[in-house]
Amino acid sequence: MQILGGLPLALDQAGAYINGTGCGVLGYLKRYRTQRSKLLKRRGRPITDYPESVTTTWSLSLEKVEQLNLTATELLQFCAFLHPDAIPEEIITEGASALDSVLPALTGDLIALDEAMEVLRAYSLVHRDANMKTLSIHRLVQAVLMDRMSENEQRQWAERVVRAVNRAFPDGKFATWQTCEHYLPHVLACAGYIDQWNMSFLDAAKLLDRAGFYLQQRAQYDQGELLLQRALAIHEQTPGMEPTEIAASLNRLARLYQSRGKFTQAEPLLKRALVIREQALGLEHPDTASSLNNLGGFYCEQGRFDEGEPLFKQVLAIRERVLGSDHPDTASSLNNLGAVYLEQGKFTEAEPLLKQALTIRERLMDPEHPEILDGLNNLAVVYYMQGKFDETEPLLQRVLATRERVLGPEHPGTASSLDNLAELYREEGKFAQAEPLAKRALAIRELVLEPGHPYLVVSLNNMAPLYKAQGQYDQAEPYLQRALNIREQPLGPEHLSVAPILENYADLLQKMGRKTEAAELEARIQLIRTKHAKEKPQQ
Repeated sequence: MQILGGLPLALDQAGAYINGTGCGVLGYLKRYRTQRSKLLKRRGRPITDYPESVTTTWSLSLEKVEQLNLTATELLQFCAFLHPDAIPEEIITEGASALDSVLPALTGDLIALDEAMEVLRAYSLVHRDANMKTLSIHRLVQAVLMDRMSENEQRQWAERVVRAVNRAFPDGKFATWQTCEHYLPHVLACAGYIDQWNMSFLDAAKLLDRAGFYLQQRAQYDQGELLLQRALAIHEQTPGMEPTEIAASLNRLARLYQSRGKFTQAEPLLKRALVIREQALGLEHPDTASSLNNLGGFYCEQGRFDEGEPLFKQVLAIRERVLGSDHPDTASSLNNLGAVYLEQGKFTEAEPLLKQALTIRERLMDPEHPEILDGLNNLAVVYYMQGKFDETEPLLQRVLATRERVLGPEHPGTASSLDNLAELYREEGKFAQAEPLAKRALAIRELVLEPGHPYLVVSLNNMAPLYKAQGQYDQAEPYLQRALNIREQPLGPEHLSVAPILENYADLLQKMGRKTEAAELEARIQLIRTKHAKEKPQQ
């Protein structure tokens, strides 16, 4: 049984109990979950030659360790509250430095760690992988250790582990992704203790925040959302929390909601964070600029360019003044403003901003950094819209290959690259190459995103013209209907972003011979264009 970790003595003991009582495997599992300590102390009717119970066997070893080395004892207790496999030694050598125990003595002292490990390995209580610099501990050793503690001792060690993992866990940014992934099982163990013991201190909130931020970037939205919601609850409910910490937590949860298309939940959080930062830090602070940038991106993602574009311009001006023209955040602002112009068809305005942003990023960042890939992707779209297909294709292929490797084959960023390359192939009449890419992009987005997410419109809009160009009109129509429904729901039927979908749909209806329906859509398009022209401010 997995919960017994394959330990022969434990399996024998479980078999003896099941054989003696007739409770069955499922019955034993149910009892184990609720009364583990009692079961591990029993022998049951012997069916092999093992003389002792699991608890007795391990307890004898633990007692000998306690007599020999207090540091080894506390190290073992510490490991009992982590995930049992691949425990990074850095959690001990770096994360435990400020704990109220003897473990800080191991910080930076490899000999002391080796001496503690020598005792534990002598009794086969911990395995050490010297190459990976990790430890592992059997699940049943953890169970016996916990069962020997009082409730107060369990809580104390759980809090120590949360503080240590928080100290060791990185910031979640791209350069630390590999480390974050190694630490993730231990973070999730900590998240369970934070809930179990209702922990409400800053280290707990910070750990959940950074881990949630990492998961959001890797498109692991369900898990990330739970961590970020809990982090925000701790920030808001704990007296004495800094307003700026609350603002950062609000921003991270809002960005995750935005990634999932939960716009009604994201907007109030973004606005609250902005107000907090304006009041606490001032209008020119980089963090205030980040909140303005997030709100601008929120508006533009929904096609609300009249609200988003001025914010992007304001942020760019602040960042150039405060951070300088070569700062990564300034490059982000240049890219964002260029992307907005690109979305509005202002290609001559978009191209120099996107190139400037990419130049800065390539000088400062890893060539596989997601922000460089975003910049390359935007520049490729500019070339595509200008009909420069020979320059477009190699850029799109490079971005797709790198995103698949760095982000993974089912990440929304990978879907974006698939869609863009499919659209290029469709425009070139390479339908056999375009169709599998477009289908894969739609499948990824349907898997990862919420049903009403606006990015689904991109994939749906890619599928419809692909079938329309091949004369498969009946296959094209459902995609346009879905795209229209998704776009109209948050924006309304008269929003400018609805017009391109209506134009595609009207053209399809004409080709299908449904001229009356096509004329109705064309009238709607004319009303939208006229309304937008009247509302547009005079230059």
